[in-house]
This record gives sequence, C-alpha cells and structure tokens, in this order.
Amino acid sequence: MESGSTHLDQNGEDSSGSDNVSLLSAGVPATETDRFGFILGTGSTVGNEGPPPEVVRQRETKWLNIISQWDRIILKKTNKVKDQCRKGIPASLRARCWPLLCCATERMKQNRTLYQTLDSAPGLQSWVDVIERDIDRQFPFHEMFLSRDGHGQRGLFRVLKAYTQFRPDEGYCQGQGPVAAVLLMNMPAEEAFWCLVQISEQYLPGYYSPLLEGVLFDAGVLSGVLRRTCPAAHKHLQKHGVEPLMFATDWLMCLYTRHLPFNTLLRVWDLFFCYGVRVLFQVAVVLVRRTLGRQEQREECEGQMETLEKLRGVKARILQEDDAFIEEVSSVPLSGKDLERETEKELERWRKERPASTFDPRHRCHGYRAAWRKERQREEERQRVEREKGNLSVPLLRIEHWSSTQKIPVTSQRLKFHRPDSQPITAHQEKLQTTIQPRVDCQLKTGVKGHRRPKNLHHMRRRWKHHIHPTPHFQLRVTQWNKLL
Repeated sequence: MESGSTHLDQNGEDSSGSDNVSLLSAGVPATETDRFGFILGTGSTVGNEGPPPEVVRQRETKWLNIISQWDRIILKKTNKVKDQCRKGIPASLRARCWPLLCCATERMKQNRTLYQTLDSAPGLQSWVDVIERDIDRQFPFHEMFLSRDGHGQRGLFRVLKAYTQFRPDEGYCQGQGPVAAVLLMNMPAEEAFWCLVQISEQYLPGYYSPLLEGVLFDAGVLSGVLRRTCPAAHKHLQKHGVEPLMFATDWLMCLYTRHLPFNTLLRVWDLFFCYGVRVLFQVAVVLVRRTLGRQEQREECEGQMETLEKLRGVKARILQEDDAFIEEVSSVPLSGKDLERETEKELERWRKERPASTFDPRHRCHGYRAAWRKERQREEERQRVEREKGNLSVPLLRIEHWSSTQKIPVTSQRLKFHRPDSQPITAHQEKLQTTIQPRVDCQLKTGVKGHRRPKNLHHMRRRWKHHIHPTPHFQLRVTQWNKLL
C-alpha cells in the first residue's frame, strides 16, 4: 500500500467531484451522492442546500480579495477575516483558505520537497499496520472512502504515514484519522498533510501525543468553562459524577467530526482555523446546553449512565441548521482572556497533580494571527542560525512581515544636518539642532508634540521637515525611518 501513488485534484475546490472515476475503476457501482459526496440513504447525507448561488459568488469574491492581499491584511487590525469566517468560507475556496489561515501554506513553501520525501520513504511497520486497520473506518459512506483501493483511502494512508515519519516521537493517534479524512475531502494530500501538522503542533499541541496530555488538560479546562457558562448543567454533571473527560474526549480529539452534521462541521472548522481552540470549547458548551440545558432534560437523566448516553448521542439532536448553530456558538461568552484565566487555573492544578509533566499549553496558537506570528518567529530564528553559520546569502526578514501586535523596534537617532559639500554647520544651525532635537526625540517615542498625532510616517516626516529644515542646502536624514518609508 505504501507504493501506491495518487493524484488529488490540484484545484482543491471540490475534491469529491472527481471520485467517480476511481470508484468505477475500483469496481464500485456509481451511486447518487449529496453535494458533499455522502451516499444518499445512508443517514450521513445533508439536506440543506446551502446559501443561494448569488450569495456564494459574493463571498467568493470577498475571499479572493482577502487572499490576494493577505500579506497586507495580516498586518492590519481588522475584523474582515473573522467576519467572513463566521459567514462561512465557500466550499470552492476552503482548499486555499484553511492552509492560509493556519500557515500550512508557509510551511509548505519552506519545505517544498519534504512531503514527497516522507511519502516515498518506507514507514515503520508497526505504525503502518495500525493505520491500515483504521483507514476503512473513516467515513465509510463517503464516495472517497468506499473502496480500499480508491484514491481516498490511499491518500489518507499516505498522509498519516508521512506524519508518523515527520513526528516519530508522536507516531499515529486514532483521533488523527477522521481529521485527516475531512482535510482530504477539501484539498490535495500535501496541503492536508501540512494542515494536519499545524493542527497537531500549533493549534492543539499534546492532543495526539502518546500521553494525550493536551486532551486531558483541555477536559479540565472545559469543566471550568461549563461552570461559568452553564452552571445548572455543570451542577447536574457533578451531582452524578460525570466528568468532561468521560464524554468530551472524542469531541475534542476528532474536532467533532463524528458528532455534527457535515455542513455544520465545516462551518465549525472555518471558525476553528480562525480563532483556535476557543471554538472547540464554545461548541462543547452549546452541545451540553442542548442536552442538559432545560430542567426537564436534566430530570430525564436520573444517573450517570443516562447522562452519558444523552451526551454521546448528541448528533441526533443537532438539526441541519448550520447558520443558527454558528450564531449560538459565537454567542457563548468565552473571550480569549476568559480562556487564558481558565488555562492558568487548570495549569496550577495540573502541576500539583503531575509535577513531572512538562506540558504547557500557554504557547499554542489561538487563531490565525497567532499562527502567523509564530511562523514569523520560526523563520527569523532559521535565518539567524543560517547567518551565524556564515551563510550571508540568507536575506533578512523584511519589516513588513512584522505583526501588527508587535512593536517595531526603533532606536532613537540624533537628527543631523549635512551640507552637500561636507562643510561644518554654522552656529545658527547648531542652535536649531539642539533646541528642536528633544522635541523630535519625544515624537519618535510618543508621537506627541503639542499637536495632533500624525496620520502616518509620511505626515510625520513632512512635519519634521517643516520645523527643522532651515535652508534648501540642508537635508533632514532619519535613516531608521527612511527604511520604513
């Protein structure tokens, strides 16, 4: 199976649309499917037809505009990306938007041939056997994964095997199977591999490690979140001895792939790539509310087994209402600071109970901006190491790649006048320099000079030039800021 090669749709717009050829060649009869590729009549189909075509075209236009200006948009404090993610990424663009949001595109550019190398190398036989036993369990009613020899199962095997070679310390975890399968339904194998890497390393570190520390930790965090957001349901869970670890482990590890209708699942993943792990907690709160939110629902669950049965069968109570569900998820009162406080509380308890553990989730990426900043830091470190080794051909990272949340390091330089003929300045010019210089230094640091703050650097430079440019023979030179201009 390792030697099998597959070529997914390079456009990545509708990976399920080209599966009929592989199904027919594999001897599987052609069957009617829904718009996501699930076979009709199996209970996995989606009845909702989605937004109208004109709305889809408008959203595609907006996302194409965002993609074309991504390097500039990422530097600005704007809610444009978040607003569009809440409305839903068009199906035709998820293959481009998901890798862009989680910085899988950057990782793939920096390691252009790594996936091909991992794919062609033989895998560790122990992991290969486990993966082969699991791949036919992933979405058995989807046309991509009907046949063991079809390109869907072969592509899934290749992605999971490549990850075991990329991270031999972690290997393969069964929770990665459905996650990789959903990625393959929306994009080619290489992009799916790098998205899986970013999810496992940056968004959810420790989730798929041998000790599953990330999942155990977030189950404790979820208990605190439920206490804050739905105290009645949390009290019911405590009364019957039901811990989040008993019902939410599969929710978190599989990113709800087994517990939500597929159209709703894709909308949740749009938010997940935008906001990070906070969305997983918000979805868990909504599911618990819909199961135990009302008094009569809690009265029906008289014990631990009844409560767990209700929570594990939550998918049957989620209707095809992706817009309403996303609105309910977004309305859960859980901000980034709230999650940070809950994480600190759980980390304190975690270290008391597991003093030998080195797990620390505080550095994981909470959304696309955090992933972008971490990728910039990784690239800067790589360039620094290369230059220390003597490879002076490595270019320095351009200033426009700095994050909008990071302060640009500017050293206050003394402004000096220079004559074209290199003659010394006069006493009058020296007096101007000494009297105006402190005001300029103050404005370099604070932007305050007795007037309103300059709109931009060009405006700031013009103002300085107006005040301290006495004659046309002298030139104001601010080397540090000219680089930015």
